[in-house]
Amino acid sequence: MMKPYIGITGFTKPDEVKFALSLFPEAENRRLMVGVLVTYKSLRGIPMKPKWEKKTPSPETISSLFFDDKRVVNLVHFSTEEGQESSVLTDILKVHELAGANFHGFQLNLVWPEARVLEQYRERMGYSYRIVLQIGRKAIEAAGGSPLGVVDKLSRYVHLINDILFDTSGGRGEPFDVEHARQFLSAIKEQAWPIGLGVAGGLPDSLPLLESLIAEFPDLNIDAEGRLRDENNEMDVGRLKEYLIRSLQLFSG
Repeated sequence: MMKPYIGITGFTKPDEVKFALSLFPEAENRRLMVGVLVTYKSLRGIPMKPKWEKKTPSPETISSLFFDDKRVVNLVHFSTEEGQESSVLTDILKVHELAGANFHGFQLNLVWPEARVLEQYRERMGYSYRIVLQIGRKAIEAAGGSPLGVVDKLSRYVHLINDILFDTSGGRGEPFDVEHARQFLSAIKEQAWPIGLGVAGGLPDSLPLLESLIAEFPDLNIDAEGRLRDENNEMDVGRLKEYLIRSLQLFSG
């Protein structure tokens, strides 16, 4: 499995990435996941709601946000529009091209995408790129709402992905339900698949809740987005700093 990470999603400016890296130790056994949002609309220059537009950079600027630094894993978090699933392969290949030499892979914020699409991407680009599959609220509902249903759905992706991210907040910073997450993570862990496990939701506020999860899943990936932004929906460097410092302490403890 690939190295676990502490993630921050929603970078739009190189200076934000530089600031995060200034807080991240050289010898850390985790990576800083630099998450950049790309959507079906942003890839085509279609106007979005202001809430999403402010944290979704122009695709032509993605490569400027991905630094050549051994401490980072640079991921594009990609989502499409309902009814446009047939364009996913074309879109991610285009993003891959735009993302530059320091691009490391994708988080796919898609509800159980066609496995064949991932197979075709792997056939063209190989297996060195990291693919994280988000399991959000809609994905859980589509799997019948149960851990076993999610395991059954996930079984067809195991040879194609590197990690899953359990995230029922969808970047909205909603509170994290640790027991709910544990049920799903435990069911996946029982399969002994070679994939990393991760969670998101309400971070950094929910960090204290993660302690018991980390005891059970020491290589857990985490990712923060919504609550790292201020009232103007800009990246709040104060909250970012707090999140990174507290996360690093939590995983080193």
